[in-house]
Amino acid sequence: AKVLMVGAGGIGCELLKTLALSGFSDIHVIDLDTIEVSNLNRQFLFRKSHVGQSKAHVARDAILKFRPNINIESHHANVKDAQFNVDFFKQFNVVLNGLDNLDARRHVNRLCLAAEVPLVESGTTGFLGQVTVHVKGKTECYECQPKPIPKSYPVCTITSTPSKFVHCIVWAKELLFAKLFGDKNQDNDLNVHSKDGSSSKLDVFERDVDEDLDQYAQRIYDHVFGYNIEVALENEETWKNRRRPNPVYIRDTLPEAVKQNGSSWDCSNDHEEPSAMASLGLTNPQEIWTLAENSRVLLEAFKLFFEKREKVCMC
Repeated sequence: AKVLMVGAGGIGCELLKTLALSGFSDIHVIDLDTIEVSNLNRQFLFRKSHVGQSKAHVARDAILKFRPNINIESHHANVKDAQFNVDFFKQFNVVLNGLDNLDARRHVNRLCLAAEVPLVESGTTGFLGQVTVHVKGKTECYECQPKPIPKSYPVCTITSTPSKFVHCIVWAKELLFAKLFGDKNQDNDLNVHSKDGSSSKLDVFERDVDEDLDQYAQRIYDHVFGYNIEVALENEETWKNRRRPNPVYIRDTLPEAVKQNGSSWDCSNDHEEPSAMASLGLTNPQEIWTLAENSRVLLEAFKLFFEKREKVCMC
């Protein structure tokens, strides 16, 4: 049988291993994600040295080490790309899904129906796993029953291939905010590329003893929106069919900020609640901000939060 496997993550690693050990010798694997540190606790085909690399390619290479005589073709791409059309699906005897989002699952379901290829759909919700088989004309399709909207998002999606506004919000709340103001000992995927040319520390988020808040905020800004984006751009395959992001550095966005020092908020008022908007004179919360205004608010909120926390700790 010729098998198409969509997804090379937690379920995908198990599927690919099982297929290879069960005697399947012609397998195609599609996955658009790259490997994150948080994947390593369950996606056993990957190692720490693989972080930042294609899941599909690394999974293929890992399997071929102990099953060198089988044919595995890996595609570091989005299954929704035009190349994976109905004719592409028709060449397979069965399709196995190991996806982590509803949109892609629905897309594969529709292609399988059009190509009249059986689909084995699998997924997880918390500690529960589900497997269903969909065959045109014999069983209900994947979309025949409404599916609950997910309340969480995979880390590899929000860090490497965000496609929705909510992905950016989750990234800011659960990764960046947690790294700056949460438990310093907690693992975080923003640490993946933390050693750049501007810092000798393994953890770029660690504040230097002699570093003021302006310098610290600007360094974090450059690392997260500049350096990390440049690292992501090195993986050319990721951007074959996606819009390439532009690295953003504070020297280009707010050149005047690099020359300024000191905070714009006075911590002497115990009753005043800090507000980045108020500090910067922005009064309309519905106004669409420019990149420069967004950057000013971010840097100001960064400083206010640290100053407020330091003041509370001293009390």
